[in-house]
Amino acid sequence: MSSRPGRKPIHYSQVARVSSMIRRLIGGATVGDLAGEFHVTKRQVHRDLRHLEESGYPLVREDGRWRLPSGFKGLEIVVSPHELMSLYFAKSHLDYLKDTPFVEDLGAVIQKVEAGLPDKVRNHLERIVTSFAPLQRPVRAYAARKDVLESLRKALLHQRTVLLRGYQKPGAGEPKDYQVNPYMLVLYQYGLYLVGYSYRARDLRTFAVERIRKVEVTEDMFELPRSFSLAERFERGFGLIEEPPLEVKIWISPNWAYFVKERRWHPTQVVKPQKDGSVILTMRCGGLDELTSWVLSFGPEARVLGPKELIDNVASQLTLAAKRYPTSR
Repeated sequence: MSSRPGRKPIHYSQVARVSSMIRRLIGGATVGDLAGEFHVTKRQVHRDLRHLEESGYPLVREDGRWRLPSGFKGLEIVVSPHELMSLYFAKSHLDYLKDTPFVEDLGAVIQKVEAGLPDKVRNHLERIVTSFAPLQRPVRAYAARKDVLESLRKALLHQRTVLLRGYQKPGAGEPKDYQVNPYMLVLYQYGLYLVGYSYRARDLRTFAVERIRKVEVTEDMFELPRSFSLAERFERGFGLIEEPPLEVKIWISPNWAYFVKERRWHPTQVVKPQKDGSVILTMRCGGLDELTSWVLSFGPEARVLGPKELIDNVASQLTLAAKRYPTSR
């Protein structure tokens, strides 16, 4: 079918095209009809039809026309086994948030999808569910913070100021209350952190969710600043701690060079291989304590070449650790 004279053809995305094609096939159509209506090649139409069959749609071909059986009511969502597997993969990655509103809601979405699955896909369901087994350690007890997360979700969605009751900072004495405009929840190393404007500090602060005893959502609304950028905020640090960036240079032994090369530790990193198989990692970032912990995790397989602050910090920690392990000679 050709487009009408003087009328600009509608260009469909693949998802929109396939969804519209399902409705068109209820009445039946030839490959040529579908190609003309959706402005694609006949080869593409054949690929789309094959995709629908693989997804479980009972297509019938008669006298050169493709159609769905009479009385077919259609499916709410077109999902292939691979797409459903990806959905379960995402859910498995959030296993550490089990029994929280986020995972419960995601489970409800998956159940709705499963309810409309054709038998062909449903037959793969058991294998799809058991295809992933994430190992997440250490695991934090977020189920005990279900009410906290429910309140934070409401505040984030409606941009309401919150009162964080009984927040316990590491190494601090008594817990304190904080009035905060919640901007965003950050997932970092299987932990949840709230980033927002703290009225007490008069600046942005990051709060570990597991340290919040209670959240009270106020009626006060706030506007998210146009200047706020989570990427820019955390790009300056090695982890969550925001500090002035430093020129960091670390030597990694040949035994662990592959481990460093295979990962992206920071957006600014440059990994330079050495003749002996070792590598030198350079990056510009802050977060002295987090960098120190990371270097120490390599033991004797890493050596800080700069800056001096990091060298001194690592050396100090190694000296203190050595004193805890006296050796007899």
